[in-house]
Amino acid sequence: MMSAVTTPRLGREFDRFLYASVGDDNNGMPLTVLSALARMDIDPWEEASKLTQLPPESAVMQLASLLGALRNASVAGRDPVRIAAPLIALLPCPRDRAPPMLKAFAQAAPTKHPAIISTLLTVFTYLIFMLLSNWLMGSLQVPREVQPPPTSAPTIDSASTLATSEGPQTPVK
Repeated sequence: MMSAVTTPRLGREFDRFLYASVGDDNNGMPLTVLSALARMDIDPWEEASKLTQLPPESAVMQLASLLGALRNASVAGRDPVRIAAPLIALLPCPRDRAPPMLKAFAQAAPTKHPAIISTLLTVFTYLIFMLLSNWLMGSLQVPREVQPPPTSAPTIDSASTLATSEGPQTPVK
């Protein structure tokens, strides 16, 4: 028997199948596919994986033969093929029986970018980073106080009047 640790496809994809009810044992306890296979000292996940790879008719016959070999269970009196057929329908669809479109995606190898595209993407990413950091640094700088330009000495226009602290004065004739 293969260890569950070394089984490559341990996952939740077999849960519906493994936890489906097969019937009751002689003590009245519910019997699932998982417990039935475990009672026969068969790794349930490994067996589910094997059944998934078989054509549906062969998988039904294989599971029916295993269920027929069960002792101490109420399954022994019933037709194992009638029990196995709906259980096999609960197994996930393998890649070789998957729809053609899914097969194409599963077999497609990931494409590799040529070196020039990788280089251009790196340069483009670097430029974006530099522009964003320049904008960020510019927006974080504290604006300087605007100082008025230095003024020259005031000029006196003969037609204008000067104001003093005493009030306006009129030009002398």
